[in-house]
Amino acid sequence: MRINCIKSFFPARLLSHLSISIFLVVVFAIQLPGFSQEKTAGKQNETSAKRDTTLQLKKHSLNFFLVSDWGWNGYGYQTDVAKQMEKTAEQADPAFIISCGDNFQVKGVQSVNDPLWLTTFEYVYKSPAMQCDWYPVLGNHDYKGVPEAEVQYSKISRRWRMPSRYYTLVKKVTDSISARFIFTDTPPMVNEYYGKNESYGDIASQDTAKELSWLKDVLANAKEKWIIVIGHHPVYSASPKHGNTPELIAKFKPLFDKYGVDFYFCGHDHDMQHLRPAGSNTDYIVTGSGGETRPTGKDANTVFSLSEPGFTLMSINGKQLTLYFINSKGQIVYSMSKSKK
Repeated sequence: MRINCIKSFFPARLLSHLSISIFLVVVFAIQLPGFSQEKTAGKQNETSAKRDTTLQLKKHSLNFFLVSDWGWNGYGYQTDVAKQMEKTAEQADPAFIISCGDNFQVKGVQSVNDPLWLTTFEYVYKSPAMQCDWYPVLGNHDYKGVPEAEVQYSKISRRWRMPSRYYTLVKKVTDSISARFIFTDTPPMVNEYYGKNESYGDIASQDTAKELSWLKDVLANAKEKWIIVIGHHPVYSASPKHGNTPELIAKFKPLFDKYGVDFYFCGHDHDMQHLRPAGSNTDYIVTGSGGETRPTGKDANTVFSLSEPGFTLMSINGKQLTLYFINSKGQIVYSMSKSKK
């Protein structure tokens, strides 16, 4: 802060030279890194945050990124987050990247030749370290375009892997341990999009009963050590913008509880959240700040919440899984681990 700024607050006749000196020391000290104040709506829940830039990754781990609500044509925080993902990828060497939807704001894509594929995806996540497979799901904004175009793009892309609107795959962690990933299509599950044919014309044609039957069957037959489900809409969220999704609490949570789902990842709310309802084995993760942030919140289910641009790194090392929230500056703002016998 310059001397002129100080004088605008305190008339010179009221300050001695000594008091000005003392005031300057205090002002400059507050601006040192150790005294910095983050201007973010999630600050009240950041007491457990670990703002470090050093990842403690074990050898032979399965590492992967999750990011959501990133498709802003390079604007907002998208490019900042993408650049940090590239830097972290050089260290973490992710095997793949998961997108939790809203891949193209604000009205999706119109075809596999839509210019947004280049300006929002190919030219933004362009470094060699980011040329691994991407496994996306659809968000509500993707449904405002032609959602089937995102499925069809898989046929011409070397890294976009979306075989259908909902699908599952297994990734090997060790010779004896694997993780199952289940990708869901949540927009058709949400009642508010129906009756809005001008915006979500494709919603009504989706068979949600068929998808739920498929989800139940996949979960009932899953034998893998780790079970991870991905969707766009939160089951639980403390954000004041969207918050909980009652339809998913009714449809997803009973299945998660019955079949022992370990994690549910989503976006939609543009913040970072870790929620765990009382008595639940499932950890609910919101990682929706890949391109834009909004104020976050907290409730009885909140373990952590923060409004900052960033993404999630997951590392599975056999029977232990570690989650890192990483902001656009490369700082680890939160981490947690979960172990299984």
